[in-house]
Amino acid sequence: MALEGTIRDFGLPDIFQLIGLQRKTGILTLRNEKETVTVTFENGMVVMADSSAKRLEDRLGGVLVKQGRLGKERLEEALQTQKATLQRLGHVLTTQNYITDADLREALLVQVSQIVFKVFRWRDGDYHFAPTDAVEYDHEHFSPLSTDFIIMEGIRMVDEWPIIEKKIPSLDIVLRPVVDTSLIEVKAEGEEESSRATPSNKIRLSPQEELIFRRVDGTRTVQGIIDITGLPEFDTCRTLFDLLNRNLITTVGRGAQAVPEAGRVSTGPSAVAGYAIVAGLFVLALLGGAYRFRSPFAVTGLRPFVSQSRDQVLDGVLRTRLHRLDAAVQAYHLLLGTAPRTLEDVALAGLVDRSYLKDPWARPFHYALTHDGYLLSAVDDKGKNLPSTLIERGFPTERP
Repeated sequence: MALEGTIRDFGLPDIFQLIGLQRKTGILTLRNEKETVTVTFENGMVVMADSSAKRLEDRLGGVLVKQGRLGKERLEEALQTQKATLQRLGHVLTTQNYITDADLREALLVQVSQIVFKVFRWRDGDYHFAPTDAVEYDHEHFSPLSTDFIIMEGIRMVDEWPIIEKKIPSLDIVLRPVVDTSLIEVKAEGEEESSRATPSNKIRLSPQEELIFRRVDGTRTVQGIIDITGLPEFDTCRTLFDLLNRNLITTVGRGAQAVPEAGRVSTGPSAVAGYAIVAGLFVLALLGGAYRFRSPFAVTGLRPFVSQSRDQVLDGVLRTRLHRLDAAVQAYHLLLGTAPRTLEDVALAGLVDRSYLKDPWARPFHYALTHDGYLLSAVDDKGKNLPSTLIERGFPTERP
């Protein structure tokens, strides 16, 4: 029997965590009003993802063309061969020597990751996990992604998107360089970033920063830069945000180059609260029947999805919530320039759902300000801090 429910009742991080812990093989289908995304797992690892808004192979071919790694005519030939042979597009492209194996590995990693990470920004939707004995994917050109990596990166993106959107509210924003491109050169490994010219009159950027900076031309949109570089959407926007902060580039308005994909979820400021809820209300879903140790997905008659003890699972949820709160406190400080007085302030700011202020046993987390940061931890039944959960942070000192 399949596992299913709503994202609001059982958050995506929790779904991925359970599938990863149990090393499940099968297909997770996520559906909202405009889009359906499928994520394929093998032994708890993500090995494939696809979207109804734009098929992976269409997306893959388009990106390779925009990157200049594949000509349009060759793509059309490959698509015709694929249609006739029913082989994967990547297999056709590599066997015909249209692209290299390395090109395909890189492109597949970016495209699959981007599809998966996008659903972490959904405000609502349904999920359905169907276990299978085996799944099909490109073993030769795709390395499975761990659910731990997916969860940590997904939560990080949810936390940082509202900050990035302060300067990049839409992917159709057009950017132009402020400094002469002749002043830019790639910095040496380990060299600190600088927005000022060096004695040799050069501004040193990291290889990724330099790649993205040189695609900023005053006519290309943010989406256009993402397409031509082939880098993940979040990484590209994060770098553009940094370049804007350093006054190396500036916005010049909106353009028509970016055509939103069907099902793209709004990432404007009004959606900040929605991002924070992506983790869901785990307590309601799990404790609704956990006292009998049934499936946390509450599927009647189904053997427990979680084979560990109930306390082990809840301890994992405790730590996930604690790290989510830690990230939210840091985001609060970055957004408002001051530390939250209480964890309730973080919830009121829409950076975390109020259900995350307590652990799965309904015990409130401990939060206290220090002279230069804060302490955050879980507590036991007597209200004493649990040393193994203690997080101690210092806020970065403002530069003059």
